[in-house]
Amino acid sequence: MILDFSDSTLESIKPSNVTGSTAANIHYRLKRSQRKTLSISVKRATVEVRAPLKAPLDWIETFIHSKAGWIRHQINIQTLQLSDIYRICDQAIIPVLGKPLLLSINANSNHKRSSISFNDEGIDIQLHTSMSLSSGEIESKSTVIFLAWLKKQAEQYMSKRTRDLANQLGLKDKLQKISYRRTKSQWGHCTSEGNIQYNPLIIMAPLFVVDYIIAHEVCHLAHANHSKRFWAMVEKNYPQRKHAEQWLDQHGHRLAIEINR
Repeated sequence: MILDFSDSTLESIKPSNVTGSTAANIHYRLKRSQRKTLSISVKRATVEVRAPLKAPLDWIETFIHSKAGWIRHQINIQTLQLSDIYRICDQAIIPVLGKPLLLSINANSNHKRSSISFNDEGIDIQLHTSMSLSSGEIESKSTVIFLAWLKKQAEQYMSKRTRDLANQLGLKDKLQKISYRRTKSQWGHCTSEGNIQYNPLIIMAPLFVVDYIIAHEVCHLAHANHSKRFWAMVEKNYPQRKHAEQWLDQHGHRLAIEINR
């Protein structure tokens, strides 16, 4: 979430480079640049203020103080969401392609190499290490292995479903490439050249949500916008659209697994 504020008198103000917290006890990071506005953003429960080079600290903090209610509200919401994100740790329950799977992590020097395997009941990560690791280090290394494996699962399921739907809708020739990359703001993206990119984390959502993302991006091969014709095409081919969007609004934050370094 972002708030903006501008002032026309900035040109005559001396620069200040102090950062810290306001009298309202709001901790923030201050970034100055050649800009004419103040901008406050709250991402992952962290407050960042972008300010003009010449903006004085007291002016910045007055503005932050005036928006303290909004900032605290965003921090509270995002703090709760962060505590709800799936974590790759021993005995966690991780859903993959609609199935809740028990995650088992075993870290020791007996393993020749690190590996991951799974069946209908669970995911097993064998972590090779020649030294004693903290729980945080085990989680970080396991997350790297898990995310690489998850990408392969996404490729196997989503690529075929994408090609099948494109063929079904007569859009096969417009589909050029399917790729996978973790992003912070999009579950899928389709370029005007016909390249579709998916965020592989989406396959931890229920299957009806995964299939909606596929339908959404394939329909963009026909309509490179969000016009009425685009939405009509999506709903004709995927009537569960609103249900899927509601699920993402309520639970999508849980899928934001990151590697802690």
